Amino acid sequence: MERTATELLRQPKVIGLRQVMRGFRDGRIRCVLAASDADGHILRELKSQCALYGVELIMLPSKTELGREVGIDVDCAAVGILR
Repeated sequence: MERTATELLRQPKVIGLRQVMRGFRDGRIRCVLAASDADGHILRELKSQCALYGVELIMLPSKTELGREVGIDVDCAAVGILR
């Protein structure tokens, strides 16, 4: 069964690049949602960490949409879904 971003965002999560990176180090991230319009260096870092830790990366269209989906009033480049 394919999971949608909306279903994933209902689960426990961390919001923002720093929190996602901390979650990788702590072994708590099972999936990452990233905005396809995020800065190139952010996307490269997320792709690298996802590959290193064997974590699924799901791309969403925009930072604005991702921020709105997680209920914050600012753009968001990354959200980590917790184990």
